[in-house]
Amino acid sequence: MNRFSSAVLIGIVLCTSGSDRSFAAGNGDPNESVASTATPEEAAIQAAAYKARLAARAATDEGFFLGRTGDFRAARKKFSQAIEFDPKFSPAYRLRAAACEKMSDWAGAIVDLDRLITLDPNYAEIFNERGFARRQLGDLRGARNDFDRCITLGTDLPLAYGNRAEVELMLGDDSAAAVDLAQAQSLAATMPDSPVASPTPGARKNQSHHDARRSGTVGGKAEVRSKN
Repeated sequence: MNRFSSAVLIGIVLCTSGSDRSFAAGNGDPNESVASTATPEEAAIQAAAYKARLAARAATDEGFFLGRTGDFRAARKKFSQAIEFDPKFSPAYRLRAAACEKMSDWAGAIVDLDRLITLDPNYAEIFNERGFARRQLGDLRGARNDFDRCITLGTDLPLAYGNRAEVELMLGDDSAAAVDLAQAQSLAATMPDSPVASPTPGARKNQSHHDARRSGTVGGKAEVRSKN
C-alpha cells in the first residue's frame, strides 16, 4: 500500500466535518480569540501557544499528504516538526507512530504511543495499537497487558478481542483464546463493517493489519489491528 491507510485516520479525532478545516484540527477552536480579560503577559503567552498550534497543524497536514504518496520518512520528519512546534499536539504523535509502523519501526511507534498514553491514559485504542507493536517485537506478555487494558477501558471492537486471542494462543493459553475469539465473532456479527476475526492465527496471517483495522467511529474514532 503506497499511502496512509484509513487506519491512520480512524482512531484519532483529526477530521472535521467542514471542508475548509485542516484534517489535523486537534484540540481547541482555531477561531477562538485570546481572552480579552488576560493581562498583556498572559495574552502574549496565549498568542504564542495559538501560533504554535497552527504551525503544528500545518506541518501535520504536510506530513499527512507526504504519507499518502508513500514517502513515510519525509512524513515522519514533518510530524516531528509539528511536535517541536507544539509538544502537546496529539495528532502528530498518532500519525508519526503510524509512519513508524509503515516502516516497521515498531520501537519508534511505541515511543509515540507511550506519549499518547501519557496525554490521555484512558484512550483505549492506543493501548491496542501499542499491544500490536509490542507483539511485533516479540513482547507477548506486554502485548497481552495492553490488550487487557484496551478491553478494560471499554472498547467493544471485535479485533481487540481477536488480537488478544492471537497472543493468548502464542502464549499457550488456548482456553482464554477460545473465549476471546468467540467474543470477537459475536461483536463482529453486530458490526457490519468490522471484519470477523479469523478462527486461527494462520488464517489471519495473510491479512494486512492496516486493511483489517476497522473503526466504530473517524472520520470516526478507533481502530484495532489484526495480525500482520
